[in-house]
Amino acid sequence: MAEKDKMAEDIFAGLTPQQLEAASHIDGPMLVVAGAGSGKTRVVTRRIAWLISQGVRPHQILAMTFTNKAAGEMQQRVAELVGEAPRWVGTFHSLCARFLRFDLDHLNEGRDGRFTIYDSDDQISLLKQICKDRNIDDKKFKPKTLSSMISQAKSKMQSPADLPQGSWYDEIIANVYSSYEQRLRAANALDFDDLLLLTVRLLEKVEPLRLEYQRRFRYLLIDEYQDTNHTQYRLMKLLCNESNNVHVTGDPDQSIYSWRGADYRNIMDFQTDFPDARVVRLERNYRSTRAILDVANHVIQFNSDRIEKNLYTEEDGGDPVRTVVLSRDREEGEWIAEKASSLKNEEGFSYSQMAVFYRTNAQSRVLEEALMGAGIPYQIVGGLRFYERKEIKDLLAHLKILVNSRDIVALRRIVNCRPTGVGEKTFEAILTQANELGIPAFEFVSRPDFVQVFNGRNSAKLRDFSYWCQKLAAISLSPVRECVRDILEKSGLTEHISANTKDPAWEDRLENLAAFLGRATEFSQEHPEADLAEFLEDVALVADVDTYDPNADNLVLMTLHSAKGLEFPVVFLSGLEQGLLPHANSEGSIDKEEEERRLFYVGITRAEKKLYLTRAQSRMLFGKFEYTSPSSFMRDLPQDKIEEVITSMSAGGDFDPFDDDFDDDFDDPNPFFDEFAPTPALSRKIPQSSAGLSFKTGDHVRHPSFGAGKILSCSKNQAVVQFFSGGTRLLSLSSAKLEKC
Repeated sequence: MAEKDKMAEDIFAGLTPQQLEAASHIDGPMLVVAGAGSGKTRVVTRRIAWLISQGVRPHQILAMTFTNKAAGEMQQRVAELVGEAPRWVGTFHSLCARFLRFDLDHLNEGRDGRFTIYDSDDQISLLKQICKDRNIDDKKFKPKTLSSMISQAKSKMQSPADLPQGSWYDEIIANVYSSYEQRLRAANALDFDDLLLLTVRLLEKVEPLRLEYQRRFRYLLIDEYQDTNHTQYRLMKLLCNESNNVHVTGDPDQSIYSWRGADYRNIMDFQTDFPDARVVRLERNYRSTRAILDVANHVIQFNSDRIEKNLYTEEDGGDPVRTVVLSRDREEGEWIAEKASSLKNEEGFSYSQMAVFYRTNAQSRVLEEALMGAGIPYQIVGGLRFYERKEIKDLLAHLKILVNSRDIVALRRIVNCRPTGVGEKTFEAILTQANELGIPAFEFVSRPDFVQVFNGRNSAKLRDFSYWCQKLAAISLSPVRECVRDILEKSGLTEHISANTKDPAWEDRLENLAAFLGRATEFSQEHPEADLAEFLEDVALVADVDTYDPNADNLVLMTLHSAKGLEFPVVFLSGLEQGLLPHANSEGSIDKEEEERRLFYVGITRAEKKLYLTRAQSRMLFGKFEYTSPSSFMRDLPQDKIEEVITSMSAGGDFDPFDDDFDDDFDDPNPFFDEFAPTPALSRKIPQSSAGLSFKTGDHVRHPSFGAGKILSCSKNQAVVQFFSGGTRLLSLSSAKLEKC
């Protein structure tokens, strides 16, 4: 008894009453509304540890997260508390991949557990080939757009037959989607959405399997529940047994992924789905200063559809949140670099304690140039991932074909990544004959009698290629390190890169291949019984944030979406301009504007000690400088909690980078707050359209996002408006929603 009491004391040590209530819960549904920085990971791990200490077997617990990093931390912390951790802790996608490795063949659709997981590049390659084969103009139907549309459909569990069929455009989309699905099946391949979709389909169609999983997993825990989409919601419902021991944790105020299908209504409706659910709110913040939390709480209250809560801290004060206005985007980057250097040299912060957030990846270029100019080391999270580099993709193609000989995308890449003597026509002929024989193309070309059987031209190059494929096919899939090493030795990739010394990055490419072998070595040490298929799955499911190295003394650059789940002592939130944040795509939509405000809120709550909000009065867009307006969200800030920074690079109210003779009517003495600012979002009235209204030069008008302004020139369809908040815009009168003041 004393030993159990000691274990309980260790498990619950340091928890607040609210955290203790959530962590000690045993049976029945529970919703934990966990504010930013409120210790939700601690609660989830302590609850898992408590369940195990109460006799629940680790394999009876299924915990789903959104990042490998979070999953790894959970397992480590649980093991430290009770000596063992449940195996079934991971991301939605990784756990579904494990389900499908065991049971995919139950769907009887031609795919099996040796499937390949296609990443976005693989998907686009496949869609390009489909467009080419079907004579579809890939400029009108861009493969990247097609991929996004298919992903959206899958997140809603829509098949090609479920898509609209009202026009020729709709018909082409549906046909491309159908061809895409057929080729995935033929290649024994799945995309990321399939990992979720097929698991749901499997559990829906195969009742004995569903009942087996429901018996196996007595307790289900889901982290970041506000980010789940419809498919993930269905998965949760299918895995719940009659006990409804489901514990979800999340925060509607941090739901920022609707563009990938996330639906925050899942968490808003949890109590409808489970009327007897216990609800616990975690509002004490352990991350940020009171000054930062005051700003965050004030900003998010302008959203109407949320679960009410108020973050607080028991720590006093803190530096005020500071706003900085620069004349141009280049000077914004230079100011951030200068301030980062000052914080390191004068206040003792390391660069790894600082992060710069931005709304779009395009903003990073100017920031990178400024940091390089100042000699500040940095790392970008969410840029070109290591596993997306050409030489790594080429190597992965060789590995994938060993695991899944039906993977045509991988085989096509192998043929094209260096000289093989196999042209496009020959490759298509190989595919055709392999299909006629009913065997995978790689198996066909790896046959000792290939050159005798093949109907194409019998050449020395083809014999060499077939012999090379035979050597490749003979490589053992385990141990993983030896498999990767053998591929590097026999593929010819290193020789091909070394011979191309005109490529300025050839040495970096060789180093990347060596680094990949190093990763394979680490994986082999961590998972000595695993084979190549498991290694490829591990590689395929690496998220952008998983590549972030907090131990390197580099300043971090990332989009606001990538910043979710991280924290930094110092945060620079850049580009607080209308059209960037909130993004132009949100204009006219209350739902989209509220999501953009949630994104702003997420950025604010990543900061621990210091927060700087910066904007430029002009920015290089599409090859030319454009005036910008302050973000409408800046009007949502509590003005008494904000301190404006005046610098040598700050722009005055009458600054114009192009014209010194600026009209005095549009002076803006305070770039962030002025008497012409739009009213707060809660009371802001958005007219439906300005079409039908009559405007003329000199009219005073109001725009729902940019606020009040004056028309400088006007035609029948367009107007040039100088807004009092500091920007000039060319607007379409049919869609701009202008109203006269």
